[in-house]
Amino acid sequence: MQAFRGFESYLLRHFLYGEVAELAEGARLLSECRGKTSTAGSNPALSAIIMQIKIIYCKRKTISLQITSQLTLLVKAPIGTSQKTINSIIESKRLFIERKINEIKIANYHKNSYKSGEKFYYLGKELTLQIINANKNCMSLENQTIFLYLKNALLAKRVLLEWYKKQAFIFINERLQYYKELLNCNFNTITITSAKKRLGSCDSKGNLRFSFYNVLLSKDYIDYLVVHELCHLFYLNHSKAFWQMVENIIPDFKQKRLWLRKNFHIIAYSL
Repeated sequence: MQAFRGFESYLLRHFLYGEVAELAEGARLLSECRGKTSTAGSNPALSAIIMQIKIIYCKRKTISLQITSQLTLLVKAPIGTSQKTINSIIESKRLFIERKINEIKIANYHKNSYKSGEKFYYLGKELTLQIINANKNCMSLENQTIFLYLKNALLAKRVLLEWYKKQAFIFINERLQYYKELLNCNFNTITITSAKKRLGSCDSKGNLRFSFYNVLLSKDYIDYLVVHELCHLFYLNHSKAFWQMVENIIPDFKQKRLWLRKNFHIIAYSL
């Protein structure tokens, strides 16, 4: 986890504390309700992912939830609803809330425009892009800086993504070779994809696929993904036996899996 703190703080800077306009729908809900309004400063289950919980009591029969682009959870509840009931509803909808928050983060995210000075990630480390006019397209990696030599600066994105894909194949294949010996298994083929939602997969013929976006992650996260897919060579499911095999190699796989579920798609959209 320590090697990836830089990226985690980057996510906090860009998503949790970014200044964004409140959704019009949120304003509509507030104007519609003439009942009592209460603000809950925090909820133990959600304090890490949202900024504020605002409860609006109205003349209605059901409880509804709304997430604003400022990461405020608007709870619209019948007058007289207890805090315990509201907390229970919020907890039961936790996955829905997290999914909506991630959608808002992506919608508000400003992608890199592939210009000098912008930050990119490789194996969990933050690198600075430096574009230099040259007679041929090539690149080098020195002292936390990506030097991109280009005939035309408009080619920056294409050249950089090609480099990421090549590095993904080299590094992931290297880790596959290491762990296949450890697990005493073998795979058929390895394919690098451009998937933003699927980190990896394994089919019944032993063909493995990995997203090139994985190389933005630190090495220990990539190792978890590699081990995960290799274990599917033994179990083409997510049974208890499968997870036990994963845990034997990656003891903290649960923490890594949870972090990736919440953040991988955001990482993928950073390019």
